[in-house]
Amino acid sequence: MPSIAEERQLLDELRELLAATVEDLAVEEIEPDSSLKDDLGVDSLAMLELVAAIEDRWQIEVPQEQADRLTTVRQIAAHLAEAVAAPAGGAA
Repeated sequence: MPSIAEERQLLDELRELLAATVEDLAVEEIEPDSSLKDDLGVDSLAMLELVAAIEDRWQIEVPQEQADRLTTVRQIAAHLAEAVAAPAGGAA
């Protein structure tokens, strides 16, 4: 489980990545509990770009089934915290 500081840093990095990836989205608009689709206007194409950017930034793989279940910024951050902490190729 990440510390509060690590979780905050992960959320900040994710917010910056979202703003850089999704057109017309500013970091200030992105809250941890923002819904990607409803609050931030992330459509299916933007979600694919976001997943690719996350995979590139954190050097992890996000299977499509998992990506489909990640609907808020906080859920993505929690998934990242688990995935980054897990040993490569192993189970957490």
